[in-house]
Amino acid sequence: MTLPIQIDLNEATSISAMTVAIPLDASAAFVWDALRDIYEVHKRLLPGAAVAVDQAPDARIVTFANGMKATERILELDDDARRLVYQVTEGAPLTHHLSTMVVREDDTGVHLVWTSEFAPASQHDWATNLMNEFTELMKKTLDAAYTSQL
Repeated sequence: MTLPIQIDLNEATSISAMTVAIPLDASAAFVWDALRDIYEVHKRLLPGAAVAVDQAPDARIVTFANGMKATERILELDDDARRLVYQVTEGAPLTHHLSTMVVREDDTGVHLVWTSEFAPASQHDWATNLMNEFTELMKKTLDAAYTSQL
């Protein structure tokens, strides 16, 4: 299952932005609880893809299964808006990376809307593949965890 990703490229800045809305079979409160648990991403969102998370001041250092480590500075954790914003400050093959994740609930259901902004645009294929892999894993993980606790 590959979800449609909306891709925008700002030619002036060479910054690409990709947005995907992940439909979930879980409550918004359940999804937000997992998302806001920022030091448990390797257990609650990306098990197997992320293998460890270390705490740093205002950041997390995520170790991925391929050995890559990314320092993600937490910019916003807003319970009322159910929004997490983080910036990768080192570790990824990018000069700029900013992600926003928002849990939305409306008459069509619950969605985890993930926007990832990155540069250089030459990393488009790498970023798209990673986003596809991670969205599928998050959907599978969150849906299964929600179902198992019912």
